[in-house]
Order: sequence, then C-alpha cells, then structure tokens
Amino acid sequence: MVTYDQDGVQRLREELDDAIGHYMVAVSVELLDEGLPVAGISAFGSYDDPSQADFDGDVEGSVEFTQAFQRRLTAEGGGAGLLWCGVSGWCLFRTPHGSGRGLMHSARWMGAGLLPAPARVAAFLSEVRLDPAAAGSAERPFYRAPRAEPQALLARLRGIGDEAAAGGAYFDHRFASVRAEAYQERVLAALTEPEQDLVDLVLHTGELESLVRFLEYVEGAAPRPEARELARRLGSDLALRARDGRDSHQEHRTAIAYAVEQG
Repeated sequence: MVTYDQDGVQRLREELDDAIGHYMVAVSVELLDEGLPVAGISAFGSYDDPSQADFDGDVEGSVEFTQAFQRRLTAEGGGAGLLWCGVSGWCLFRTPHGSGRGLMHSARWMGAGLLPAPARVAAFLSEVRLDPAAAGSAERPFYRAPRAEPQALLARLRGIGDEAAAGGAYFDHRFASVRAEAYQERVLAALTEPEQDLVDLVLHTGELESLVRFLEYVEGAAPRPEARELARRLGSDLALRARDGRDSHQEHRTAIAYAVEQG
C-alpha cells in the first residue's frame, strides 16, 4: 500500500480536485452546446475523507442546473443533477421534496465505465429527458474501490482533459468563461433571428423595472465586455419603448444593431 506524507496528501487532494473540475467543465461544454441551462459545477478531491465511506465513495464532481430545469427533470419538484462518483461513474439523481430519499437512493446510473467521454454523458442526459424510467439503471456499478490508487485515478482524469485544461487555468474560471460565452451566443442568436414578430406583452411597471434592473446587474457582473454591452443596450431599449410606445420599436433597437455587428 502506498503512503504519502501530509504535504503529499494535501497536494494530491488539490490535484484531484483540479482534474475533476476540468472534467466537469468538459461535460458542461457539451451540455451548453446543446442549449441546456447549466448553472454550476463542483469538484471534491479529498479521496481520504472518512465521511465518504458512508456511501462507499471517495472523490466526486457534479454538474448543476437551474431550478426550473431541475423541476422539469423531477416532475415532483425538488433537486436533480448529474453526479460523477469516483467509484461508480455518472448518475442522474432526483430527490423530490418530502420524499425522504437520499441522493444515492434516487440515482439512475449511466454505466459506460468510470470516465466516459463528455459527449456520452450529454447523450445520457438526453436519454433521461426522453424516458426517465428507462434511461440508465437503478443498480449502482462499481469500477474501483474507494481510496484505491488515487494517483492512477488522477492520471486517468488528466488523460481525458483538453488543451485548455493543460494551459493552467483554474477550472472554475474556465467554467465561468465557457458559460458566459454560451449564453452570449444564445442572446446574439435570438436578437439576430430573421423575420421576428412583434409581441404584445402586458407588464406591470414593477415587472418592467425589475427586468431592467436585472439587466443592469448583468451589465456590471458579466465577465465579457460584449455581454455587458448587450445588457446595457437591451435594458435601455426596453425602458425607452415603454416610454415612447409600440411604434418606437424601430427607433429603440440598439441591442439588435449591436448583435448584428457582433455576428
């Protein structure tokens, strides 16, 4: 049995955490490319954490979705998401409110090995959305023993990383960047859609003000300058159209103009 000094143990935990995080980013890229509302990721590299023994696990990672999408996955409300377990691979978990079921009791396991390609994970989620009862299996597979050969697992995780991960970027920074880029592309595509119809939508003044304030928040928080500019222009367009009336839509369309320029 291989042993490590305390500094070596901590370094290995951090390296596992980083490698798992980059794997989660790679899966997120596939899901974002399919238009799914990925909200966050997590990585846990403390392979020797004794609390993980309660469910025969060690390291893990997850891909998280918006609450609205989670509700669509569960149909009963509650939590849902994709979990990667360093012992058993990927599963989709669903924990309906008030069910009393733990995460592992609700899981549908993907199978397909410990470290399937990100595209295969995205395909599994598509299968779940089409037929939740038939996708995957309730029987949990075991591909390695908990805590067994963490260095070998680290090498395998690094082997499925991409060039961006090899560049030394933190995985959480990479995730923020790819998510921002995906949503910016979705906004640009929507704004530049040909032959758009005009929509009659009744809003309370407070609802309109709330939308403008949320766009103001995006303007200040978005990591990309193009996204900040889109948010600024769209908020201004909506406010000015509300002031000047329906016929002003041709005048107040600076967000559409900017999207066309970006395209």
